[in-house]
Amino acid sequence: MIFLRLIHIVCGVFWAGATLYLAGFIIPAVKALGPDGGKFMGQLSRTNRLPLVMNAAGTLTVLCGLLMFEQVSGTFQPEWFLTNHGMLLTIGGILGLLGYAIGLGVSFPTILRMNAIGKVVSASGGPPSPEQMQELQRLRKKLFTATNIIAILLLTSVSFMSIIRYL
Repeated sequence: MIFLRLIHIVCGVFWAGATLYLAGFIIPAVKALGPDGGKFMGQLSRTNRLPLVMNAAGTLTVLCGLLMFEQVSGTFQPEWFLTNHGMLLTIGGILGLLGYAIGLGVSFPTILRMNAIGKVVSASGGPPSPEQMQELQRLRKKLFTATNIIAILLLTSVSFMSIIRYL
């Protein structure tokens, strides 16, 4: 249980912190940079493999969280879910799972698509075509919206889980 908690907290801190940092600071800066912002995001994604690292941290957070949830709930005993601890942990867990699902199902594929378009543009040696630019802008908006939603979900999840001990 100690090992699961350690992995859950360390990976969760990184995952939620990175998401909040992206939503609160990086995305506004990227928007302010205009077309150069897209280059920055592409570089961040490719160079540091941030999307892969964030998904790995999210996956470890969720897996360890589910294993701990199973243990603290007495193998999902219905009466446990009616306690303050059970309700808050369940709500926090569901919010975290929703954030994870959006990250895996929306953000990650969007980043992969943006990177693929970027590679095609780089290989052509010229600027993006109007169609490519329009698609990149649509994907960027989708990614930014998803990141903001995930940030809210993770912040709320972390908030619920941080107060459980005191109830």
